[in-house]
Amino acid sequence: MEILANSKNITLNPASPIYCPDPSDYRPELLNQGKEKEQFRTFELQDDAVLSDEEARKHAEVRETYRKMHTFQTVDFVRQKLAYWGRMDKARMTIMEAVIMLDNLVDESDPDIDLPNSVHAFQTAERIREAYPGPEYDWFHLTGLIHDCGKVLALWGEPQVNMI
Repeated sequence: MEILANSKNITLNPASPIYCPDPSDYRPELLNQGKEKEQFRTFELQDDAVLSDEEARKHAEVRETYRKMHTFQTVDFVRQKLAYWGRMDKARMTIMEAVIMLDNLVDESDPDIDLPNSVHAFQTAERIREAYPGPEYDWFHLTGLIHDCGKVLALWGEPQVNMI
C-alpha cells in the first residue's frame, strides 16, 4: 500500500506481508452454539426486555448512528464528501489491503459482532455465492466482499456515520 503525501499518518508497513485471520476460526456453527436465529441482530427493544449495561450501550450506539445518518446526510453533504474523497489522493491500495485494514476498526453499525471485519467480508461473499451460484453472479459475490471497504475512510478521520 502506498500512503500519499497529503494524507494523515497511517501506521502500516507496506513491506510486511498482509495478515488475514483464518476464517475457519470464526465458523458460525462453532461460535453460535445454542443461540437461536431470532437472537441475532435484534435492536428493537421489547417492553419486557432486560439488557445488561453493555447490551444497552450497544443498542443506543446503533440507534444513534442511524439517527445521525438519516438526519444529516443531505444531497449537499454527500456532494461535499464526494468532492473531498473523490480526488482519491489519500492512499493507493489493493482491495485485499482495504479488506484487511477494516480489521483496525470497530464498525459502529455492527458493534455486537466480535468477528474481524475481514472475516465478515468473506462470510458475506460466501453466503451470497451459496445463494446465487454461477458465473453470472460473480459481480454479486464481489459486491459482498467489498461492501464495507469504504469504511477504511474512518482511518483517515471520517466519522463512520458518514459511510454506512
